[in-house]
Amino acid sequence: MSAAADDILELLPADPYADRSLPTAAPKIANVPGRLGSDPYCRTMAALGPPWTRRLSKAALLIPKIRDFEARFLTLNGEDMKTASMALRGRCRGGVDLDRYIPEAFGLACAAIRRVHGYQPFDVQLAAGVVMHFGGLVELATGEGKTLCAIAPAYLNALPGKGVHVTTVNDYLAKRDAEEMGPVYSLLGMSIGCLQQKMEDQARQQAYQCDITYGTGSEFGFDFLRDRMKLRGGQASASPFWAAWTGGGGKRQDPRVQRAEPSLNYAIVDEADSIFIDEGRTPLVIANPTRPATEEEQVVYWWADKVVKEMKRDTHFTINLKKEKPELTDEGRHLVRYSNPPSGKHAHAMDKLIQHIEKAIMAYFRFHRDEHYIVTDEKKVVIVDERTGRPMPDRHWQEGQHQAVEAKEKVPITLQSDHAAQVTYMNFYRLYKKLGGMSGTLLPNFWELRKVYRRWTTKIPTNRPVIRRQYPDEVYPTEQTKFEAVVRQVQEMVAAGRAVLIGTRTVDKSEKLSQMLAAAGVEHRVLNARQDKQENEIVAQAGQPGRVTVATNMAGRGTDIKLGPGVATAGGLHVIGTERHDAARVDRQLAGRAGRQGDPGSAQFFLSLEDQLLEGLGLKRKDALAAAGKRGGNRNWNQYLPLFRQAQKRMEKKHRRQRVDLMNYDKHRQEQLSDLGADPYVD
Repeated sequence: MSAAADDILELLPADPYADRSLPTAAPKIANVPGRLGSDPYCRTMAALGPPWTRRLSKAALLIPKIRDFEARFLTLNGEDMKTASMALRGRCRGGVDLDRYIPEAFGLACAAIRRVHGYQPFDVQLAAGVVMHFGGLVELATGEGKTLCAIAPAYLNALPGKGVHVTTVNDYLAKRDAEEMGPVYSLLGMSIGCLQQKMEDQARQQAYQCDITYGTGSEFGFDFLRDRMKLRGGQASASPFWAAWTGGGGKRQDPRVQRAEPSLNYAIVDEADSIFIDEGRTPLVIANPTRPATEEEQVVYWWADKVVKEMKRDTHFTINLKKEKPELTDEGRHLVRYSNPPSGKHAHAMDKLIQHIEKAIMAYFRFHRDEHYIVTDEKKVVIVDERTGRPMPDRHWQEGQHQAVEAKEKVPITLQSDHAAQVTYMNFYRLYKKLGGMSGTLLPNFWELRKVYRRWTTKIPTNRPVIRRQYPDEVYPTEQTKFEAVVRQVQEMVAAGRAVLIGTRTVDKSEKLSQMLAAAGVEHRVLNARQDKQENEIVAQAGQPGRVTVATNMAGRGTDIKLGPGVATAGGLHVIGTERHDAARVDRQLAGRAGRQGDPGSAQFFLSLEDQLLEGLGLKRKDALAAAGKRGGNRNWNQYLPLFRQAQKRMEKKHRRQRVDLMNYDKHRQEQLSDLGADPYVD
């Protein structure tokens, strides 16, 4: 073992993975025993408890009343149920307090769910819905049926006719939830719309006019920005505001797709930590239309690409991981200055040339093919969302980074475009009149959510005890030995008749593991950014006996894998994580695909000293560990487990700092634009 690796090991705490469920500063929330609402504890805590417990207790006290209304409505036929819903809708118009109608509306929603799907929502699901109606955030264990939890509060808040937005993390989940729950809303006389990428404005406008609209957080945010641009006569408008007149009436058309004010009435955010926390580091930015760059406009990118190929890390440049920015050394600056930089019409000053070199360095040393992006058959660079593993064809990196990657991959270079409008997720969701949310992993960010969104987070008890077995992590010296161990465990699980889900962080790792499984004779399916159109089919079969699925984070959040015949008896779904992620919450989401709703299941993570996460310790430390792993030897590699938790904590702290910096920057930018009398969201 190298001296550097020894030094790292000596600095670490003894406990590799302390309790991840709650940060030490967050409150521990007591479960309500028995049927919710039947314990005196609820009445006491509803009056005297802290805000998060008080909300749960108040919700629990409403459960018996909701069940009474549910029993009454179950005696109605479908037409009478719709009539009762319309009568309730009439009473909820005109700005009345919706809180007084919680038992009746929730009871009606429960009856509709039972009529359509044949099952009754659990008490804990109703309690979660009540908390979200009051504008709170709830943490429910994975598999507790968050999709069902949203129906009653969405229905109640849609009754006044002002619209409700139910947001989630990707188009697949939005479409799935809208299709599954659409018949319930229809029985209640409510209309439902669903936003998808690349929808025409007319279809979007129709979706927003529905009582309840499903979609991704980014689609709601981008539509908000595009509407602001239309009102300002921006380039995103299909036609300038006030340009068209309706026939004969002399009334000017409104070009917006979202409703008129208040357009942001109430939102329920599914997988709230993904949208509020993970996506919080990336602003929603609309750029002006782009086009292929001319040969003269491409020159500087090809020049920077050529120069960077001659550079060496630590000789010509270093990379500051905290700032995610390269820094040229004196030798590197000398190389740039005397590398025959481009001249002529598109020549740049030396400081601009340095910026192009820095972007090219990032393209080669920080942006990796089949990890951060893929190259399509049409020779286009398509970004892969590192949090969800999904392709994002309509997004581009900013400030010339996308062009630097295009030059690296030798594909046609597009022209860098300017910003037209932007907003952060944090500032966008604070515009809603009322906001609720749910996820299986909210409590680790309890205080940040309170500070930024002014929302308390409440932990909801599970309907059934979670019996998923979490095996200890195992560390291997190299990625190759780690994958070999994964293949061996997969073979054991398949022989036992269990279903297996293998989670990888990147496209290339999923394909490498797929090749090793194929060589070992293991039949399997792969789900990554290249197979996104087959997602529904692959997920539907992932719980069958002996089925092996290798997936990126696409099979993480929101994915409900149904167990096939005999799988539960054999031990349920087994989840294998091939790396720890930058946040412990994402690891919990992956493990949470198994052992849902009291089903058996298990999970285990396999790690190596070459894992990307260890960059959180610094590049030199990571290189020292990788070198120690390659030398091998007969030793206990699990002694390095504390390194991974330390690196994870550092990455979580780094990302939290990025979110705060972005929020402060966006706030300052909006204040400047407002002082100039301009729209704070449109540049």
